[in-house]
Amino acid sequence: MNIAINQLEHDLIRVLVKIELNGVKIDVKKLTDVECQLLNRLQTTTEKITEIAGTEINLNSNEQLSTLLFETLELQPKVTSKGKSELISVDKSHLENLKDDHKIVPLILDYRKINTLLNFCTQLKEVHPKTKRLHCNLNQTGTATGRFSCSDPNLQNIPNVKLKDKESETDELKIIASKFREVFIAEKGCVLIGADYSQIELRVMAEISQDTFLLHAYNNGIDIHELTASKVFNCKISEVSEERRKIAKTINFGLIYGMSAIGLAESLTSITKKHHSTEDAEKMMSEYFSQFKGVESCLEGLVDYADHHSCSRTLFGRTRLIPELASNDMRIREKGKRLAMNSPVQGSAADIIKMAMVNCDKAILEKGLQSKIILQIHDELLFEVPENEVEIMEKLIKHEMENVVGLSIPLTIELGKGANWAVAH
Repeated sequence: MNIAINQLEHDLIRVLVKIELNGVKIDVKKLTDVECQLLNRLQTTTEKITEIAGTEINLNSNEQLSTLLFETLELQPKVTSKGKSELISVDKSHLENLKDDHKIVPLILDYRKINTLLNFCTQLKEVHPKTKRLHCNLNQTGTATGRFSCSDPNLQNIPNVKLKDKESETDELKIIASKFREVFIAEKGCVLIGADYSQIELRVMAEISQDTFLLHAYNNGIDIHELTASKVFNCKISEVSEERRKIAKTINFGLIYGMSAIGLAESLTSITKKHHSTEDAEKMMSEYFSQFKGVESCLEGLVDYADHHSCSRTLFGRTRLIPELASNDMRIREKGKRLAMNSPVQGSAADIIKMAMVNCDKAILEKGLQSKIILQIHDELLFEVPENEVEIMEKLIKHEMENVVGLSIPLTIELGKGANWAVAH
C-alpha cells in the first residue's frame, strides 16, 4: 500500500474515534412502537402458516420446513441439489422462485423478514446508559476493498425503504420497515443532514475506463441509466420506459461487479417479474459492450493487470491481493476475475469517501463549528447540526465532498435534512 493511502488511513483514525464517541440519538418510544407492530405481524403470520400446514412446526428449522414444503405439501423444487443434510434447500433464493406455487411460501418469507427486523429492534435498544445514544463500531479495514464494515450493531443493514406513495402503499411489512430510519433522530436544537454520493461507483468506472459515452453523460447531466437503455434497446432516450431503465440500471451495476449472463438473467427476472433467459442477458451484455467499448477494454485491462501483478490497484494506490487468479480451479479463477474487475472500482469509491470524511472533519474544526459526523453508511455521511449552523454546513459539506478529488467527471452529492434520518436521506 502506498504512502498516500497509509497517510489517509492514519488521518482517518481520529475522525472514526469521534464518530464512535458521538453516537446517534434513538427515539426509543418510536422504536418500541415499531417493535410492537412487528410482533403483532409475526403472530398473525405464524397463525396463518400453522393453519395451512395443519400443525405447528418450528419455522426456524430448515428440516421441518423442507419436509413440510416438499413432502407434506408436495411442492416441486426448482433446484435439485441437496446439501450435506440431504434436504432440499429452503434458502431465500429457492423460496423466492417458489412463492407463486403455494400461498404458504410468501408467508414463510414474510416470517423471516419480520424476524430480521425484530433483530434490528433488539440491536437498536443498546443505547448507552450515560450518553443515551447508540454507539457502533466502524471497522476501518473491515473489508478487502477498503470499504468500512460496521458492527455492534451493524447499521449498514438497517432497512432503507422509501415509499413512493404512503397513502396508497398496501404492503404492511414494507410500511413498517420504512419507519426504521425515523428512529434515528437529532438532539434538541439540532437537525440531521444526510449527504449521499450519487452513483459514485459508476462515476469511478467512467474515470478508470475513460469511456466516451460515460464521460459525456456525466459531464452533461444525462441520466446514465436512460442512456444505457437507449443504447441497449436502440431507441431514443425520450422513448425509454421505466422498465427498460430498471433493466439498464441492473446492467450498469451488474457488469462492474463482473456479473455473468446467468446472474443478470436471474436479476432481471426478479426485478421485472418477467422471465429473462440467459440468451436474453447475453444479447444485452453483447449490445452493451459494443456501445461502451471503453468499459469492455477497461474490465479486460483490470483483469490483465491483476493477473500480472497478483493484485488490483485503486485510482489512489490502494492494493488488494488476488491469489484466486493463480488457481487452476476454473471457478476460483473466475471469482478472481470478478474481484479484479470490481476491487479497483469499489476501492476507489472507498478512498474518496474516506478522504471526504477527513476533509469535512478538518473544515468543521477550522471553522470552530459544533456540528459533527455521526454515521457513515455505504456512500452516505450523516451529520448532526445545530439549527444555527445548517446553512453554513450545507455549503461546507457540498464543497468538501464534491471537490475532494479532481476527476474527469463531477462528483455530486444529494443533500437532505430533517428531524430524523428518514427525512434527511
